[in-house]
Amino acid sequence: MKPTLITRRPFRLWMTGSFAVVMAALVPLREVGAEERSSTMRVLRHSRFNVVETLQRIEYAARGQGLSVLVRVGGERPVIVLASKMGGTPVVMQDADSQPYVPLSVLVRAASEGGADVLIATDVQRWSGFPSAAADDLAALPGLVERALL
Repeated sequence: MKPTLITRRPFRLWMTGSFAVVMAALVPLREVGAEERSSTMRVLRHSRFNVVETLQRIEYAARGQGLSVLVRVGGERPVIVLASKMGGTPVVMQDADSQPYVPLSVLVRAASEGGADVLIATDVQRWSGFPSAAADDLAALPGLVERALL
């Protein structure tokens, strides 16, 4: 399924394999409260599996689709950042003073009723100038998570 073409051009867009750049983008995501996080991430799916098994299943599904795990950050709210099939992961800044944003990231948190919640980027879209291969990987992310948690 192709993402919807959006004509909005980000202030900056680049592909990176740099751990430092990705971590700089992830730190605000992991530290903000639930209400702030909901503006950049959305719960895609509830998993009946615990956090560790949910992460393992998503990683396995990603590798099966030709993606690799660029960064894995553990802790209470673990995050994995997937590398596009073209290499590296996209990083986007909407405005000059905005935080960098890594759309191929998946956050997993323990759910209060058991299992885990999987959060992905709310902006699953194609920005103007976004490499088409990375846009395809991003558009496929919800389906990848669905298959991983069956």
